Amino acid sequence: MNKVIACPVCGLQLLAADKRWCCSAGHTYDEARQGYLNLLLAQHKKSKAPGDTLEMVDARQRLLDSQVYRPISDMLNQWVLELALNHDGGMQIADVGCGEGYYTQRLQEVLDDHQLPHCLYGVDISKDAVRRAARRSKQIDWLVASGGQLPFTAHSLDLITCLFTNLMPQGFARALRPQGQIVLLNTGLHHLVELREIIYDEVNLAALDPRPAMAEHGFDCKGEQTLKYRVSLTNNQQIMDLLMMTPHRWKVRNEALQRLEALNELEVTIDVVLHQFGQSL
Repeated sequence: MNKVIACPVCGLQLLAADKRWCCSAGHTYDEARQGYLNLLLAQHKKSKAPGDTLEMVDARQRLLDSQVYRPISDMLNQWVLELALNHDGGMQIADVGCGEGYYTQRLQEVLDDHQLPHCLYGVDISKDAVRRAARRSKQIDWLVASGGQLPFTAHSLDLITCLFTNLMPQGFARALRPQGQIVLLNTGLHHLVELREIIYDEVNLAALDPRPAMAEHGFDCKGEQTLKYRVSLTNNQQIMDLLMMTPHRWKVRNEALQRLEALNELEVTIDVVLHQFGQSL
């Protein structure tokens, strides 16, 4: 299958010659020795090193590799598999906000197991995250880029997956084919409520509902599934890794941090909601 990676400057398709990617306008990009492509332009950065830091990336990788979030990955893969089985021809799929690549790699394995033709792209704004992701699979095209400025040719993607990251419906709309689909995963009301009860005096039971924002940009909700289960963290490293991979890390007070650092076990609720979107007719 032809790849649909686009030049971030002019939007023309990039073609690879060995480790160098070029568009017909003459813009060139060298693939990093670790196996990823940096397509994040300086004007698309809000800081020198946007996205997750290496410390955050390593914490997320350790916790995800312990398989505590595997049921989330399984749910995502089942939805994507059903879409792929009902799709004519190969699929162009982008995992936006792929982080260190855990979910992307497991999706790749499922598609390969069912011998479904596809091109899979992992996109994240954090260079540290993508560098780690590139270790997971050489079959996936790993790209450093902004979700708001996705580096794909216009209306070329059949499917976008996006887990636990900011909504960027305008960027999705530019890259998605008219009949393309978007699968979003967000946290539910009780996600990590036990951790939040340690951090905050009062826990705000609120969940992100992506449907209003997606509707504003012409996307209808086509399906929804919730997943709720409990997991036991059995050592302090897991507890601190969980804190590090959540937005709560920025808000934890010293007193609460000391309590967490003293814990060697914690049972937490995993509560997530999946939504599938398609463009309005």
